[in-house]
Amino acid sequence: MVSLKLVKFSFLLFYVILHTKARSILKKIIEQLDNLLKYPGWKNLNDVSYVTRYCKKQFLQNLIESPTHKYKGEQKIRALTIFLGCTYAKVMYNLISIIFHYRQNCEKLIKQNNDIINGCICTEELINIIATLIIPISTLMKGAMVALDLLHNVPWSTILTQSYMISPILDRIGNILDKLNEKSLSRNDISTYYWTLCIIDKFFKGIFEDINNETKFYCEYVPYDTNDLWNEWVQEYKIIIDQDVILVFFKFLTIKIKDYIKTVIEEKYFQLGFKFNPIIEETFIPTPEEIIDLDLEFNNR
Repeated sequence: MVSLKLVKFSFLLFYVILHTKARSILKKIIEQLDNLLKYPGWKNLNDVSYVTRYCKKQFLQNLIESPTHKYKGEQKIRALTIFLGCTYAKVMYNLISIIFHYRQNCEKLIKQNNDIINGCICTEELINIIATLIIPISTLMKGAMVALDLLHNVPWSTILTQSYMISPILDRIGNILDKLNEKSLSRNDISTYYWTLCIIDKFFKGIFEDINNETKFYCEYVPYDTNDLWNEWVQEYKIIIDQDVILVFFKFLTIKIKDYIKTVIEEKYFQLGFKFNPIIEETFIPTPEEIIDLDLEFNNR
């Protein structure tokens, strides 16, 4: 006679096997994902050679071109989310490197007794760049990652015990404003400017380290140097001033940062198919019913 314990064990085993089968994703999600991957920006992402998940290399071209299977769709969403996270991490590496160099130039100007005013203006401009450019683009990138992640049956963002690539880190970047507001700038007290530059340096060093720790096991980048963008801009500035054009260096940098961020938003957000709802201030992915009209999408901005 079969014991009651054995019957219970057999039922439990059957239940586990039944519920550990690969989950299928809805047809409308597959269509939504495939619709997203039709946007040309995905094929132009070239910062990441491949990503690694569960010791398996994933290449973006294969993910884009391979049909989305209902039992492998969730794996594809995860891999694409990692690719997006790695891509946005590279953007942040570039921006943080620029912030470090910008900060050093501001501090250098303040230390020069004959150029304290420009040093103060430089610092104020850096705060403005962070508030009006760095934080907004971080919000957009985080929103794109969340929107893609939400296509999954079990979004990373709902699993508090699991790491979610760089999305929470991007969300934390806005916290620097609270830190900077702890002390008001005063040109009658130059120490407030030193304090501000120190806070900026310390904060973004922490962000840089956190992003590196979050991506080092996933992302294989095309070889690059985080100083490449800075060196390119310095060379461009030298050419400009050699032509007897008067342009203050930090003003030049502000222009370059604005242009860079505009390009990133265009190529690594809108051209990937992400849309922004200004009413609720959230990123969303178009549904299959929505028509992809790239000319209308881009000409209206």
